[in-house]
Amino acid sequence: MLGRSIDYNLLPPLRALLEERSVTKAAERMHVSQPTMSTALSRLRAHFDDPLLVRKGLSHELTPLAIRLVAMLPSALGEAERVFQLQSEFDATTSTRSFVIAAVDYAVSRIGPAITRVLSAEAPHVQLEFSIADSALVNAAPESLRTIDGLILPHGYLTNQPHIDLMSDEWVCVIDADSSLGEAPTAEQLLARPWVHTLAAKNGMTPARRQLQIKGMEVSVAAVTPYFQSVPSLVAGTERVALLPRTLGVRAARGFGEVRVVPAPFALDPVRDAFWWHPDHTHDSAHVWLRDMLQHVAQEFIDYPDGDHR
Repeated sequence: MLGRSIDYNLLPPLRALLEERSVTKAAERMHVSQPTMSTALSRLRAHFDDPLLVRKGLSHELTPLAIRLVAMLPSALGEAERVFQLQSEFDATTSTRSFVIAAVDYAVSRIGPAITRVLSAEAPHVQLEFSIADSALVNAAPESLRTIDGLILPHGYLTNQPHIDLMSDEWVCVIDADSSLGEAPTAEQLLARPWVHTLAAKNGMTPARRQLQIKGMEVSVAAVTPYFQSVPSLVAGTERVALLPRTLGVRAARGFGEVRVVPAPFALDPVRDAFWWHPDHTHDSAHVWLRDMLQHVAQEFIDYPDGDHR
């Protein structure tokens, strides 16, 4: 393969073919004709000297090389897109740059409206994609941060990575609205109940739960979810307990109506959300603008911590 010319335009159809395992479905996904996709497959087979897709009955299977390729393509395509998006100077008013930020759903619901207002006024053509900050991405950091623009996540998961602080909140406990527990249950009462657990860190616990462990307090986990906003539905109608940021807990109690918020009697450090990025992005002019915009938005949460400025 040394010296062979490479057509990078074949990367998207390669990904479509390997993920769909069908020329017809890949053509539909890429919005091209089936003969065009068949031609792309032929060129790819010639390039890799490998059939890539092997018919078995009515379907196709991936060859061993294709299995390796399909695992590499998402990050490879992401890196290629970032290369062509780089600019020596970034003009937010005209740019069509797309930024990808991974975050837990709670953070998106809280900071998203403020970001949207800034983009509408200053960067109307810039696109912002929020992807889920799941355990796989968090546990693979910082390497996984190369393929996205950044990650909104509380302190306690990542260390020694560039970041800017965005917003903070105190922890509260959420219990069923009809729970027999009083308005201020004791730590012993709460710890005796099953718990709902959110996004797992490398050692299998959130920063708040790690603080409990340091204090010698263990909890029995009954359910786990990466979606903070689904926690109230996993608590409602049960004896379960969950820790949530106060803003989300109060919003759930008011809107969902089937849970209530009680103080967390554990003297926990507040949840402090930050925007984390890979050092490779530090000097990208577009990324500098993104970070400046996020710092501007973060000021709103300092001035109006409960969002009462609207």
